[in-house]
Amino acid sequence: MFNVLVVDDDDQFLSLFRQKAASWTGVKIDTATSMKEAEEFLKNTPCDMVISEYSLGEKNGIDLLRYIRSRHGEIPFILLTSNSDGEIAAEASRFGISAYFIKKADLTSLFSEIYGKIREEMRKKEFVENLRERESRCRTILESQPGLICRFGPDLILTFVNRAFTQLMETSPENLIGTCITDYIQPEDRNTFSDAIKALSPVSHSAMLDLKIHSPYSNPERNHLIAWTFTAAFSEGHTPALIQGTGMDVSREREHVDEQARQLENLAFLSRTAMEFVDMEESDDIFRFIAEKVYSLLPHSAVVVTTHDSVAKTFTIRTLVGDDDILSAIRYWLGRDLEGLVLRSDQYTFPKIGLTKKGFIEGPSLYHLFIFMFPEEACKRIEESCSLGKIYLIGCSSKGELFGHVTFALRKGDTVRNPELIEAFVNQASVALLRWKARKAAEEEITKVHAGLEQVVAERTAALQAANRNLESFSYSVSHDLRTPLRSIEGFSSILQKEHGKDLSPDGTQMIEKIRQNTLRMADLIDAILEFSRAGRKELQRERIDVQTMAREVLDELAASRPEQQIDIVIGDLPPCMADPILMHQVLQNLLSNALKFSRCRDTSKIEVGSYDNGGRTVYFVRDNGIGVDMKYADRLFHVFEQLHDDKKYEGTGIGLAIVDNIIRRHGGKVWIESEIDKGFSCYFTTGGGNESVNY
Repeated sequence: MFNVLVVDDDDQFLSLFRQKAASWTGVKIDTATSMKEAEEFLKNTPCDMVISEYSLGEKNGIDLLRYIRSRHGEIPFILLTSNSDGEIAAEASRFGISAYFIKKADLTSLFSEIYGKIREEMRKKEFVENLRERESRCRTILESQPGLICRFGPDLILTFVNRAFTQLMETSPENLIGTCITDYIQPEDRNTFSDAIKALSPVSHSAMLDLKIHSPYSNPERNHLIAWTFTAAFSEGHTPALIQGTGMDVSREREHVDEQARQLENLAFLSRTAMEFVDMEESDDIFRFIAEKVYSLLPHSAVVVTTHDSVAKTFTIRTLVGDDDILSAIRYWLGRDLEGLVLRSDQYTFPKIGLTKKGFIEGPSLYHLFIFMFPEEACKRIEESCSLGKIYLIGCSSKGELFGHVTFALRKGDTVRNPELIEAFVNQASVALLRWKARKAAEEEITKVHAGLEQVVAERTAALQAANRNLESFSYSVSHDLRTPLRSIEGFSSILQKEHGKDLSPDGTQMIEKIRQNTLRMADLIDAILEFSRAGRKELQRERIDVQTMAREVLDELAASRPEQQIDIVIGDLPPCMADPILMHQVLQNLLSNALKFSRCRDTSKIEVGSYDNGGRTVYFVRDNGIGVDMKYADRLFHVFEQLHDDKKYEGTGIGLAIVDNIIRRHGGKVWIESEIDKGFSCYFTTGGGNESVNY
C-alpha cells in the first residue's frame, strides 16, 4: 500500500481529493488541515508521499517541506499553489520537490496529473524493494551452505558469518560481526594465517590451510580443527576488497581424508561460483557461465541451459557447451546451431517431468527431447557418431516456479561422479536466474520510469529557464524602475526637511529623517540584489591569480577606510589558484570587510589570512577575533538577507556571505565556517579542482 498525506486548509478540496482517490488502486489517502496536524501525523504514521498546498495559514508549504527534509529525509513531496509563482517554485526546488502543480478550475485534470506522479513514485518504491529482495537472496546462497562461511576485509574484521559458523562458535552473528577473525584462531596458527592472507593476489587469489580455532563463548579449552579455503576478490590494485573463508570442521573425521578433500573442493567451487554469480549482470554471461561450470564437472559431455516462459509456455535454449565433435555433429546433422531455439513446453510427448523438484531426472532421446522438431534419423546419427548415452535434466526453480533448466548428455559408459556438487551448483544457478528474471522485469519498468522522468526533466528545465528570465527581468526593474521612485522619495523628503522643517514638530522632523534613512537602506538592498544577481550570471574567466597580492591589496583598501580602527594583520602563505579574478576579488573583499566590521568592538582587531593543504587541495581561510556566531545558525549565514546581529549596530544587507557561497560553488569549491559566540569567526573556502578528498 502506498500511503499519501494531503495537507490543505480547504476542507472542500480535501473532500473532493478523497472521493477521487477512492478509485486509485494501491493508494491510501490521509489528510491534514494544518502544518501542526501534518507534523503530528508524520511522527506516528509511515508515509510514502506528502502533497501540500502552499498557503497554510501562518505557515506555508515550504515550511512543511523544510520540516520533512530535516526530520524525515527525502519523502516525495508535491507542492500545490493557486497561482503561478516563479519564486515559490524556485525555492521549493532547492529542497527537492517531486512536482509543482497549479490548482486549476478543472480539478479532474489536476487529480489526473497528481495520480500520474503517485504512480511514478509507486514504481520507484517497488523497484527499490525488489533490489533489496535480490540482495537478500544473494545472501541466502551463502547462508544456506552446509560448511562454515565467513567474510572479512583487508583489516580482518568480520562482516558476515553463516549459520554453521555461528553454531560452531555457540553464539549469535551480532557477537561475531565487527570482531577480528584472528581473535578466534589459536596463537600458534596466527602467523600461518597471516602469511597466507598476505600472499593472496589477483594471480593467486585462493589459499587452503588448516587452522585450530576456539570460541570464547564456550569451553575455552575445546578447539576445532578447521580446513579452510580463503578466496579473495580484488577491485583495484593488489589489495583484496573482500576475503571469503569456507571451512569444514575436521576435528573428528581425519580418517576420512579423501571424502573431506572432495567436500572442501566442492565448497571452494561453490564459494568461488557464488561470488562470481553475485557480480554478474549480463544475462548471456550467466547462461554461458552455468553451462561451462557444469561442463567442467562433466568432461566429454554436452551441456544445454534453457529458460522457461510460463506465460508463453516455451523453453528457449540460451547456450550450448560441449566437446567439439558433439557441437560439430549437431550443426552438421541438424543444419543449425541450437542457441535461440524455442521449444513448446506444452508439447512434450514423454511423461511430464517434475522440474520444480530438486534432483536429477533422466530424460528421453534427442528426438523426443526436441519434440520432433528435427528428423529422427538425424538425431540418431548424432547419438551414434558421438557415442552419446544417458541424458539428464535438472530444474532451476524457486518456491514452485520454474524459470529454466540444465540438460546434459553423457558419453556411453560415463556416470555423474559428483551429483551433490552439480545439484548444489544448479541451486546457486537458480538464484542467479531468478535475479536475472527479476532484473529483466525491473529494467523494463525502469525504461518506463525513465520515459516519464525525461518528460519531467524537460518540464522542469523549461520552468527554470522561465524563472531565470523572470530573474533577469526583475533585476532590470530593480536597476531602473525602482531607483527612480526611491530618488524621488529621498529628494522630496530632503526638500521638505530643508524648506519646511521649521514648520514641523520635532516628531514630524524625526519621521522625515526615518523616511530618508529607510530610503537609503532600500537603495542599499537593491544594490545588494543586483550584486548577487551579477555574481550568479557572470561567465567565469579563469586565470592564474596571485592570491597573496590580491589579499594584501584588498586589506590595504579596507584598512585605509577605517583610520580610527586599530588593526593587527597577519597574512600567511597564500598559494596562487585558477579562478575568475573579479569574482575572487569580491570573495576576499566580502570576507575581509566582515572580519573588520565584526571585530571593531575589540581594542585591536586581529585579522589573519592564510591557507593549508588538505589531501592535495589548498584550503584558504580568513579569521578574526570578533563577536562570532552560534554554530547552530551557521547555515543561515549563507542565505540571502540573513543577519544574526543587530543591524543598527552592525550595518549591512545580509547578502555578503551568500555572494561568497554563490561564487565559490560556481568555481566547484566549497565554503564553510567555524565560530563560537564572542570567540571570533573563521571562514574557509576552496576554489575547485585538485584532490576531492578534503575533510570539511
